[in-house]
Amino acid sequence: MRKIIIATFGVALLGSMFIAGCAYGQNPNVKNSIAHAFDKAKPEKPHVDKFAAYKVYTPDINAMVEIDKALSQARKHGTKVMVVMGANWCHDSKSFAARMDKPEFKTLIENNYELVYVSAGTDPGQKDQNREVSKRFGVDAIVGTPTIFIATPDGTVLNADSAGYWRHANNIPTDMSYAYLDMYAQK
Repeated sequence: MRKIIIATFGVALLGSMFIAGCAYGQNPNVKNSIAHAFDKAKPEKPHVDKFAAYKVYTPDINAMVEIDKALSQARKHGTKVMVVMGANWCHDSKSFAARMDKPEFKTLIENNYELVYVSAGTDPGQKDQNREVSKRFGVDAIVGTPTIFIATPDGTVLNADSAGYWRHANNIPTDMSYAYLDMYAQK
């Protein structure tokens, strides 16, 4: 008799757990206190900046002098100039720099471009440092970073309509990035 009572109690307990589970599954506002307690007990993962090594936007260089040097080199080598206005606080700016460090991009750059990284700002959200550079290439105010200007050796901007396209550089597929830069290299 005792075994029957325990078995009946066990079935009743399992049944109530099943019903409670169904109620929880049907009502997203009902919290499962045990699961919620375990979630709170999990330590938060620290944020890892996978592009931390690509802080190439040096704020204390004379950007105009560096661009003039690059234009001079472009005339000498028959290449284009790529001016990347970005920021070390910007995920997309660092992502773009990391992409340019890949072998296929290194070769494309070495053969076709003089690359200059220019700081657009040192504080998060700042995009007005070196504004004279963006103005030189026809942009009064940078909307997002990175903004990339591709210019001929005489300073004519070839990609004026898409210079700001790169502000979401991390989301642009690698093959599309390569095709874009390769296309402008051929112009």
